[in-house]
Amino acid sequence: MDQFYKMDVFFFVATVATAVLAALVAIAAIYVIKILRDVKYITKKARAEADIISGELSELRENVKEQGAKLKFFNSFFKNVYKKSKKA
Repeated sequence: MDQFYKMDVFFFVATVATAVLAALVAIAAIYVIKILRDVKYITKKARAEADIISGELSELRENVKEQGAKLKFFNSFFKNVYKKSKKA
């Protein structure tokens, strides 16, 4: 009869441990889902910004093609900016 009490205690402890472990896994899964949603939001935002930058660069390229004479000014502007940043 003593062995039956030991079995009951073992099954009770095993059940409680399984329930606690399942709760911890569920909480961890909730946090992982929240993190993945944030990553998805960030990647959408980065994709949209990359599209905007791509469009602006294509406009800049078209302007440079049309106004090739002003390219020298553009080049000298960046050289001056680089010199100023190097001095600072």
